[in-house]
Amino acid sequence: MHSDMGLRAGMRLGGRYRLEDRLGAGGMGEVWRAVDESLGRTVAVKTMLPSAAGDPDFVRRFAAEATAMARVNHPAVASIHDFTRADGLTYLVMEFVDGESLAQRLQRDGRLDPAETMRIVAQAAEGLQAVHDQGILHRDIKPANMLLRRDGSVVITDFGIARHEDASRVTASGAILGTPSYLSPEQVLGQPVDRRSDVYALGLVAYECLAGERPFVGDNPYAVALQRIQQSPKTIGVNVPAPVLALVGRALAADPEKRWPSALALADAARRIPLGAEATPAPRPAAANRTKLLAAALAVLVVAGVAAGIAFRPDGAKAPAAAAPKVSASTPSGVPSGFKQCGAVLCPATPMCWNGLTRNGAEAVPPVSAFCPGTHYWETFLATPLPDGPPKLSDAAPLLKRPDVAKACSATTIAQHSRKPKAMKTWRIEVWPIETDGVWLLHCLAQPRTGTSTGSVRQG
Repeated sequence: MHSDMGLRAGMRLGGRYRLEDRLGAGGMGEVWRAVDESLGRTVAVKTMLPSAAGDPDFVRRFAAEATAMARVNHPAVASIHDFTRADGLTYLVMEFVDGESLAQRLQRDGRLDPAETMRIVAQAAEGLQAVHDQGILHRDIKPANMLLRRDGSVVITDFGIARHEDASRVTASGAILGTPSYLSPEQVLGQPVDRRSDVYALGLVAYECLAGERPFVGDNPYAVALQRIQQSPKTIGVNVPAPVLALVGRALAADPEKRWPSALALADAARRIPLGAEATPAPRPAAANRTKLLAAALAVLVVAGVAAGIAFRPDGAKAPAAAAPKVSASTPSGVPSGFKQCGAVLCPATPMCWNGLTRNGAEAVPPVSAFCPGTHYWETFLATPLPDGPPKLSDAAPLLKRPDVAKACSATTIAQHSRKPKAMKTWRIEVWPIETDGVWLLHCLAQPRTGTSTGSVRQG
């Protein structure tokens, strides 16, 4: 196959990677399907254009990002295998995904149903969270950079313009990084970006999946980019369940403070939407409120990794305090898997860690488990059964303020189950209902004041 860089099928890079087929080309270089002859596996090789490879500063930044991305271990993120310079070329070797891009899927099918869209959004958002946990922003989320394996699972790829959160938002020449049609308002304005910029871009992808078209159209890409700071997205022209509209609307808020606070919060919300929700036509935004959401957002708030929202009645009055949960020292059907009996309570049989805690109104959203040796927000130190099922959450009556819960999950009790009991005096404590093997348990969780931890400190 012809290559603008002089590459051809059958060439070997670094005496190891045999090029087989050019998959595509872009502004930074070419991507080839190749065979790693040392390990006998198919890989994708992304070669950099000489103009980019000749810039030492660019190569240094790209290598740093490749190193950081290689530490991300998540099924929804393309794995990085190698980054090297050989044969006069600079290239990146990564996981080869046997499937198609979301862009190709949309071109073929037009649009996706809400259930399929929410599945894709949830998987992609969880992958983004893994990337963000390494302090990296993707900054170019779009259908072309989201691959679908043959089993339908999602893989985020092409981190060519990814940067650490504290890196410059523009190139040396002053050009804004990113694809104009998928830029967030703050990117268009050249303002600082953070994780919520990737959340906005994923919201644009979700809109396109549902509507079969992009929310902003214009004569040229940059006119389209400017629209998102001048007006709201156009109304989706198909029936979509109201909760799905609300989720997308919140992701597309022009003000980052009004968006989902993290990719993890977006993923949790997408998974919580009932797939059988009744479709409702999308309301057209009022001209005087162009920066408002497409529809009322789901009542989900995440503050410092802990849900802090207040449940409201439809008329706006505060909901009454939930009844106090009953905690028990024994389960009705034995010890749930993953736990062992520790006197009157249950202890994790192996380290048990979690990402952020999210609340939907008065209901606790099941947290996403995290790899304990890696970065995580919370760790379970002990748990106690909830024979009456999960309690309703209310700011008017926090669970930790209830005597039986406060006793079961006190700082003193948690310290007794920690390898670093003195350090636990400064840790934050939270309780969260989680279902295991059909049994509801109230987990006694803790996290350092910094918000994240690496490794387990629970006593084995």
